[in-house]
Amino acid sequence: MIKEVSFAVITKIWGFFCVLIAVSLGKDVILSCILTITAFLHLVIQGKWKMVFNYGIFYILLWILLYAIQHRGLHMVIFSEFYVLMLWNLSPVILISWDLITTPPGKISAFLSGIHIPTSIILGVLVVFRFFPTMKSELRNVYLSMKNRNLTGIKQILKAPARSCEYVLIPLLVRILMLADQLSVSAIARGGESPGIRSSYYESKVKITDISIMILWTASVLGYLWIGGSKI
Repeated sequence: MIKEVSFAVITKIWGFFCVLIAVSLGKDVILSCILTITAFLHLVIQGKWKMVFNYGIFYILLWILLYAIQHRGLHMVIFSEFYVLMLWNLSPVILISWDLITTPPGKISAFLSGIHIPTSIILGVLVVFRFFPTMKSELRNVYLSMKNRNLTGIKQILKAPARSCEYVLIPLLVRILMLADQLSVSAIARGGESPGIRSSYYESKVKITDISIMILWTASVLGYLWIGGSKI
């Protein structure tokens, strides 16, 4: 099994801001593939092959649809061509955002504390960053619980859609309230209200690889804006 090597938080933030600037200022949406390739390389170096493989298949499908729309006159009824172009353009943002959101909370906390961000803001950022992974885990638990009770069948859902929603929402809301209490206790136990700079179990030093990937991001953005033009 290949061990994942995570970049420093500043490297991920730099890549995130680079793609935001490029996507916002770039005129040629098709050429955003330059940024997407850099984003894939960003993940490959860290050994995050699962995300590269899964989104790579999706990106290839987007390319096929985009080619058919531009050169074969494909017109879709259900899924608009606009959404294909939008997902193509936002692909680098999606990849880098996923990499940043899945960063260990301790690593993010240590970085923010190191640059003297107020504790209240640090706690708020950590809650936001952990929201989606936590909700994904909780929804999966609710789904497995419903599956064990034979409540996930198509006939069952169509027969009583309101009751099926109730089976999902009630356990999910109760679990969210329990998690809120647990997070409050955990924050107090870990010294969440304690002043001073926080440390982390995770290594977060900027290495040569981090500097190299930040230079690569800068070059990719400048190249993309230069080749495709910009809005400024």
